Amino acid sequence: MTDARRARDRHRRPLSFYERALSASDRELLLDAGDVEGLDDEVALLRFLVHRMLEDHPEDSKTLETGLRLLIQALTARHRLSGGEAENLTESVADVLRHFGDQLASVGVDGGGQ
Repeated sequence: MTDARRARDRHRRPLSFYERALSASDRELLLDAGDVEGLDDEVALLRFLVHRMLEDHPEDSKTLETGLRLLIQALTARHRLSGGEAENLTESVADVLRHFGDQLASVGVDGGGQ
């Protein structure tokens, strides 16, 4: 969105419910976020966060599981998977989590995450 368009938009309409709670710079970010189409950025960010979680906090299995669940949901939405395909993807990730948990148990790491 161009700066001129943003300026016009700000002066033409009242601030939305959410915009009223944001600073001016955050309202700019919200406008930019509104221009993004699709879920590619969100999927990439979730993949990055899951990777970071595995590197920095492999013992926090609950947060890792939550991140993977969100990633699956984003991928499901992005690809508009059929119910069976989404179920297969969920089962595959569950298998990965079980394997990851087994690996943690074998090295004596508590998988409680707390």
